[in-house]
Amino acid sequence: MSFFKQVFSLPVFSIVLARIFYAVNWFNISSIFYLILIDFNQDVSMLGLITSGFLIGIGLFQIPAGILAAKYDPRLIIVFGTMLLSISSLLSGLVTEIYQMVFLRFLVGVGMAFFFGPSVILISKYLGKGSDGLGIGILNSAHSLGGIIGIFGWIVIAEITGWRTSLLVSGILGIISGMLLYYTIFSKDGRSGVFKNERGENVQGHTLPGPKIRLEKNSVGNKPISEFQITFTSLRSLMLNKSLIIVALSLLGIQIGWNLISTFIVLYLKFEFDATSMMAGIIGGLTLIVNVIFAPFFGKLYDLLSKTKWEMSDIVLLIICGTIISVNMILFSFSEMSILLPGIILIGIFASGGFVIPYTMARRIAVEKLKMPNYEILAVGFVNGLSLLGAFWVPFLFSLLVKTFNYSTAWIIGGLLTVAFIIPIIKLKY
Repeated sequence: MSFFKQVFSLPVFSIVLARIFYAVNWFNISSIFYLILIDFNQDVSMLGLITSGFLIGIGLFQIPAGILAAKYDPRLIIVFGTMLLSISSLLSGLVTEIYQMVFLRFLVGVGMAFFFGPSVILISKYLGKGSDGLGIGILNSAHSLGGIIGIFGWIVIAEITGWRTSLLVSGILGIISGMLLYYTIFSKDGRSGVFKNERGENVQGHTLPGPKIRLEKNSVGNKPISEFQITFTSLRSLMLNKSLIIVALSLLGIQIGWNLISTFIVLYLKFEFDATSMMAGIIGGLTLIVNVIFAPFFGKLYDLLSKTKWEMSDIVLLIICGTIISVNMILFSFSEMSILLPGIILIGIFASGGFVIPYTMARRIAVEKLKMPNYEILAVGFVNGLSLLGAFWVPFLFSLLVKTFNYSTAWIIGGLLTVAFIIPIIKLKY
């Protein structure tokens, strides 16, 4: 199958569409929270609590999701995750107590954990060998596109129909995308063409048997060896690997900056600049708009740099991305629109590289350094999970700083935390 046909194949399209509504259900809560605050008579600290619960869910279940995807069929895991997050989002529109919302956002996070790892591996396999960076770039673009829709579109829907109906709509759309995902990656339509996985095996079309049913040739007689098993020793060596931990810390820095901006920027614009809901949504969505454009660019750039002899290229690029994000967050403390607008755009551009590079680093470490290709989903899930779980306390701290001091202090602390966790990447050795 040609590269063009692989990019626009039904399985790739269905993963991208599910990722878009995944992101809608991620971002819409922050854009409509001002309406939820009024309904439940809460303040900004409750947004911090809800976001923290969400991050605990998405971070805590990355490893279990990775184990299940490595042991069984990643296609089943990605569909399960899509349905869980969508149903939980739908039920969020029916809550009567704010703490029910906290629990359901936790479940939304759990569903996203089960979606993420398999999506990274599946889309890379569908696109073909040597497209790791591009695959993650496409997923990040879809994530940002969904974020734009979630922030801007759901403000409009919530203003017209109410925040409860808006959450019901996003949940239903997510369920539909999950059904389409199931159909395209399991049906005969998703099995045309042939490409090879990392081990050089022909995988008919888009039929991706999980490691459990993967066959290998032994040295004696072309007989299939035993099923792939997750071992405690291998899992321990993966989770205690210094290089993966360093990559996870760098991703944690990016997550801190990204989550603070995506969670609080709309409220910040409404209460500090007296922006209308529509204008706050448009400005807040600028990071996502530029991310849609630049995520595939950084993905392709990483693929090109990985083929050069400059071994430090990805590390240098990640440090540049993280530093620019951090500096612009600190500049938000001046509360000047002339600084805020270009800062939001720059953060969106360089957050693209900030996400693409660590995920591809994790896959590279698992396959090339640890010689554990069966654990690549676990490696990506571990890095993502550690970064998200490590960031769960930051939204709560940010909201506490806003309540105790002001937004300026909170942005300065957030920017410093971002760069502090990225610095250790200079010690990374493949």
